[in-house]
Order: sequence, then structure tokens, then C-alpha cells
Amino acid sequence: MPQLDDANLARSIERQLGADVLTLIEQAPLPSLAAGPRCDALRDWLRDAQSVGKLTPKLLAGLWLLAGDLDASHEYSQAIEDRDGSFWHGIMHRREGDFGNAKYWFRRVGDHPALRQLRESAYRDPYEFVDAVERASRRSAATPDLSAAQWSEWQTLFAHCLD
Repeated sequence: MPQLDDANLARSIERQLGADVLTLIEQAPLPSLAAGPRCDALRDWLRDAQSVGKLTPKLLAGLWLLAGDLDASHEYSQAIEDRDGSFWHGIMHRREGDFGNAKYWFRRVGDHPALRQLRESAYRDPYEFVDAVERASRRSAATPDLSAAQWSEWQTLFAHCLD
């Protein structure tokens, strides 16, 4: 289960989206660098139209990504015509292993507040990160540092989309 790195993010999620969403996020398995794992509880909640009515497409793109449903995340991110949508889109393509397409979408992101924040972390640069994930996928090696950086990326972008 992923732990939220920032208590302020947890409070923001609970205040803006509700305790049930916070619990689902905290109980979801840590996303892999590829497709999966799936989180059935989060997927079921997202499929309930009454549950998601208060969520923006940007938040839905991120939550579907966390739920491990790349197709549903892609559907939302592709329909968001701004840099936040491009960012979610890039993450989704990187996780599906389409590294060139991921870089295309990261180029469309441009200068983004979340990327400026991530430059100060182990993540550093979206293109270098895509390359690192691609190298790791070829080796099929354990990648706890990359997984942690990806989780920071998700949290940073999700926090930005909450604002």
C-alpha cells in the first residue's frame, strides 16, 4: 500500500474528496512501473457514477491510473486538452511500455509546476525517468527507487490537480 508522503495532501484529499477516497488511495497497492496491479476496491468505487460525480476529469485520470486501469485513465487523459492531461497521458503510456509515446506527451506538458517540484527529487526529469523505466523493464530487475519516484510523481500531479 502506498503511503502519502505529505500529510497536507492527505488532508486536502479528505477535505475536498472525502474520507472514502483517501482510504481507497491509501489502501491501493503501490503502482508498478508497468500495467498493474489492479485495485478492485478503487475500480468499483470509480465505476459508481454517484461516487465520481464530484471529481474532475483530471482527478479521474489519476485515480484510474492508481486503480491500475490504464484504458480508463487513457480515456480521461486523452480528453483533457491541457498540460495536466498531457502529463497523465505521458505517465499512462510509460506504464504501458510505449516509451516513445510517453516522451511525446511529456514534450506537450512543457513547463509544469509539478515538474518543477519533481526536479528537486530523485525523479528529476521526465525524459530521463522514461529512459530509466525503459532500461529497468528490459532487465526485469527490482526497482524500488524508480517505484518510489513514480509514486512521488503521482502524488505531486494529483495534488496539483486538486488545487
